[in-house]
Amino acid sequence: MSTITDGTTTITPLLVLGYEATRQGRNIIHPIIGRPDPDVTLAPAALRTGTLSLLFKDEPTAAGCMTMHAAAAVFTVDRDDLPGASMRYVVAGRIGVTLDPATLLRCVVTVDFQEVAP
Repeated sequence: MSTITDGTTTITPLLVLGYEATRQGRNIIHPIIGRPDPDVTLAPAALRTGTLSLLFKDEPTAAGCMTMHAAAAVFTVDRDDLPGASMRYVVAGRIGVTLDPATLLRCVVTVDFQEVAP
């Protein structure tokens, strides 16, 4: 089971349908004229960024999820089934809703996120 909270409100989707995350490398490569190998400045990778896809039982609960994510807040997702996907994040792009094509009753909310430090 997964829960998402903003510190005040907690929502529980029926299922996390998708979790896609990447980390941007921050190394800086300096090509040097006359040398085949570059100089490199090493830096740690950025925190995760990606998209969460959340399944809700109906349109009103999906609308509540969208409203919560539209606020200026830091969110926490806790996943019992996949602890490595638990994180604190902010909305970093689109918040969308679609009708679940399998049931035509349930709704899928997608949220673009940027992980933030705890």
